[in-house]
Amino acid sequence: MFRYCYIGLSLVAIVVAVITVNAFGFADGLGIVTSLAVAFALPYAVARRCSWWSPDSAVALCAVSLILAASAIDYMWSVSLGSGATLEMPVLKSDPSSYYRWALHHYDGRCPEPLTTFFGFPLIILALWKVLGVSIVWPVAMNMSLTITAIAMSGGIAARLVKGRTRMKPATAATTAISLMCLHGFFLSQGVVILKEALIYVSMTMIMLGLLILQDEDTRRRTAMGIALYAGACVILALVRAKYINFAAFGIVLLAITRWRDRKPALAMLVGITGATWLLGMACSTTYNVSQQVDNVVGGAAMTQSFGVSDDSVHSIYMGWEDGYFYLPVWKKLLFLPFNCGIQYIIPFPWRAEEPTWQSVFPRIRAGWYLCGGLTIVYYLLVSWRKTLSAGLVAWWPVVCTMAIAYISAGGVSRYILPFQPMYLALAVYVIALIYSNLHRRVLLWGYAFYLLLLAVALATGYVLSSSF
Repeated sequence: MFRYCYIGLSLVAIVVAVITVNAFGFADGLGIVTSLAVAFALPYAVARRCSWWSPDSAVALCAVSLILAASAIDYMWSVSLGSGATLEMPVLKSDPSSYYRWALHHYDGRCPEPLTTFFGFPLIILALWKVLGVSIVWPVAMNMSLTITAIAMSGGIAARLVKGRTRMKPATAATTAISLMCLHGFFLSQGVVILKEALIYVSMTMIMLGLLILQDEDTRRRTAMGIALYAGACVILALVRAKYINFAAFGIVLLAITRWRDRKPALAMLVGITGATWLLGMACSTTYNVSQQVDNVVGGAAMTQSFGVSDDSVHSIYMGWEDGYFYLPVWKKLLFLPFNCGIQYIIPFPWRAEEPTWQSVFPRIRAGWYLCGGLTIVYYLLVSWRKTLSAGLVAWWPVVCTMAIAYISAGGVSRYILPFQPMYLALAVYVIALIYSNLHRRVLLWGYAFYLLLLAVALATGYVLSSSF
């Protein structure tokens, strides 16, 4: 079976490669195909050395990588030849344009330097160009490779969760997690564009894996591995988006609540790493500072402008109900938190694709997230409090981070939740493993059915309300 799947995926990859060469020309097309192949090969080679690896995992990782490659090729076409431009000077907007122009300015001064809050990501683009030459291909390939790495790590987390707790084999859990990621269109689409998302994907997944190791393992070697994963992730975040280091600190608190007695040295190191990388992040920022972090909590006009709230934005569908959310006192914002968490969970709305293009429709494929997210909700409500089945307090870390994001943004920035989806997906696979092992199967299935009913009502209500605006 593995052989036939592998042959089928290889044939599809050949077809994609031929189409790419035909669309971009032989030289550029061959460069794109080669760069994306290398982007896949690097994380694939590392994943093969993991204990959970299996032929089925290989097929799953190849499949999701092929989807990523197709999305990357379509993205590069849409911003270059498809827009009457070139791979060297593509037509980009908003944040991608700022990052790209910053790197161009420092490469040869061909354009003015734009204002960029954190210059770590465009600095990486500049470094790639110094070696390979100016082209959108290299940063897109890098982001694809990082996204594949985060997906593979999600499989590793799923394998860790089921081992010793369920009858499902770790290899099966990893394969299931990687396979389900094929259904997460929004996550995959944002993982290949000129944004910092891919770097944040892999960083937050590294933090989650590191915290789980520190929670569950006691050997010196495993402890060192957990600290190394956490430290590496915080360094990346300091360079590209230091705000997320604050979320890393939430994980330290959760770890300390349960393991502070026998984890004092490790916790002290994590606190020191967090503080040092936070200061590094402030040094790598041109505009971000402590007062801005205070504004994130307090709100006001600065926050309204930061999140692009306007009368004709998608926020207008529900922001009117919150009576000027960013100007409300903290306690009133907390009252709106359950509602804004729901908004953060559902957006982007599946029915709001502006154009019938792949780049517009692919992010709206939300079925995978809704189905897996429901399993995660079932875990938190029906499993997490059962001592023998709980994955530990650290498993609540992505929830705390999601709540903080929903509070700060009023649930209005859909891609902010994406870095935590690999962790949620691993927990979803854990619930599947519990059902497979006949552990509270009936309760879990009834809870999931009730969630699906509520989701259907929420989506129908959201569609009706958004259609009236």
